[in-house]
Amino acid sequence: MKDERFTTPKGSLVLVEASDELPMVDFEVTLRTGSTFDPKGKEGLARLTARMVRMGTKKMRALAVEESIDALGASLGIETAPSYTRLSGAVIKRNFARFMALLSHLLREPAFRAVDLAQAKRETLSDLIENRDNDRGLAAREFRRTVFGDHAYARSVVGTQASIKRITRNNLLSHFATHYRAPNMIFGFAGDITLAEAKAVVDLEFGKIPRGVVPKEKTPEPKPLRGRRVVIVDKPARSQTQVFIGGLGTNPRDSDHVALAVANTVFGGTFTSRLMREVRSVRGWSYGASSRLGSDRKREAFYMWTFPAATDAVACVALELDLLETLLKKGITKKELRFAQNYLANSNAFEIDTPIKRLDQRVDIELYNLPRDYFSKHIEQVRAVSLTAANRALKKRLSAKNLAIVLLATASEVKDGLAALPGVARVDIVPFDRD
Repeated sequence: MKDERFTTPKGSLVLVEASDELPMVDFEVTLRTGSTFDPKGKEGLARLTARMVRMGTKKMRALAVEESIDALGASLGIETAPSYTRLSGAVIKRNFARFMALLSHLLREPAFRAVDLAQAKRETLSDLIENRDNDRGLAAREFRRTVFGDHAYARSVVGTQASIKRITRNNLLSHFATHYRAPNMIFGFAGDITLAEAKAVVDLEFGKIPRGVVPKEKTPEPKPLRGRRVVIVDKPARSQTQVFIGGLGTNPRDSDHVALAVANTVFGGTFTSRLMREVRSVRGWSYGASSRLGSDRKREAFYMWTFPAATDAVACVALELDLLETLLKKGITKKELRFAQNYLANSNAFEIDTPIKRLDQRVDIELYNLPRDYFSKHIEQVRAVSLTAANRALKKRLSAKNLAIVLLATASEVKDGLAALPGVARVDIVPFDRD
């Protein structure tokens, strides 16, 4: 399919993924910067700024914005990640022009009213308290803190209670003035829209967004852990645990990224993977067992995730460590390689079966500085992985010795067993409700 794109006079990139199957248009406005630019102690600033952008203009209050979105039969959401900030949604084609006019006003003249900021803060603080009931989320947060240490990837995109309280209106204004500038924006349109229509609406509605520069990314590469570090997120009366085990993995620009992804598919990427078979099918310790590779501009985390009963947690952790050691020592087999390649090649259709999915891939290419044919050649790259390359990538990128082993559990029930695991020098215990 033709790569339809253009760059505006002020430096915004516009991507179009046209399809006339339905009279709908999906859209994205993606900033090339995200939560890694949050100042230390004010985590959550990028996300809170995006929320405030959505909460009204100088002439339109938050309720009026919501009513206008509903009246147009549209949706508008925000998403913040370490490397990007995004406003996205969908609208029926006949209301597309009117909705773009609304979005333009939000992006060009947000009000940042004190009353709206107070509301957004209250809601965020409420969300943080509510998240204490999300055992998986609490374990995942502590896992990232353990793996990444003082790196920006360890910090919460949402923020903490303390950091949210520190954020001021002036912080929001400064962040907006720095990041919501034309060269830092990628406009994406998918669905019932042509390149000419996209150009017309961008020129008309977004041409007045000020010039600026893309803020320079200064985030360093994360440093690997040394040794096996165990952290228990202590929560009372847990009959079921949440377990994350892993360390640094890769980033999509690594020459062996695809080879590692193929090997990881064998280990924990399917319902018939080694992890699933040994943890669930053979022993029945956890309903699910998987391993994942994160992707970002810098090296992201590799992790295994299970959720065994408290009585099985230590044994499950020991098994996962053994399985990882065996994987890195002996590698995968030729038969497993072929299965993983077929699985990834055949399931790729589900990654590109809608215009918005194809658009998302094209935006990722821009965000992570990937070759333009990165996704279109995915099947070819997967098929080209050799057994030697897959096993070499495992040994180069992953480690069984340098790992974060994080459990949400009742500490008294698992501490001694975890302390006795090979290579564990100490067990740290943190409260589940810490900031």
